[in-house]
Amino acid sequence: MHFTSPKEKIFSVEISPLWQQQKLREFCKSKNIVVTAYSPLGAKGTRRGTHEVLDNETLKEIANAHNKTVAQVCLRWALEQGLSFVVKSFNKERMRENLHIFDWGLSLDDYKKINEIKQRRLLPKLEMVSPNGPFKSLEELWDGEI
Repeated sequence: MHFTSPKEKIFSVEISPLWQQQKLREFCKSKNIVVTAYSPLGAKGTRRGTHEVLDNETLKEIANAHNKTVAQVCLRWALEQGLSFVVKSFNKERMRENLHIFDWGLSLDDYKKINEIKQRRLLPKLEMVSPNGPFKSLEELWDGEI
């Protein structure tokens, strides 16, 4: 956790259009905690990542309608949610694309479609589950709430 002032706290959690964590974000807002979206694009191509965000058909449809990439749609969504986010890329073209999220916005119809995406954790943290550890199953680790 990083403290920027005595009244404001910042921490990062897994958030994307596929795992929106609305309850957690509402709680953090009520406590003046700034949330940073971790893996907002799913970390495709990494050992721990997933392709499900960038390959999501609903997000592709929205991206095509705006002549944008799925990554740009996801980052614009996070920006409009008031989230900070960190995107990791070594590809210069993708880094340039990621900057082109400020001159357009998502429509109410886009939000309706995004909110209909089935929600599920993409990075379940299986390495924290062990028969000999404090968490014996994913159900013990994640309670389904905040």
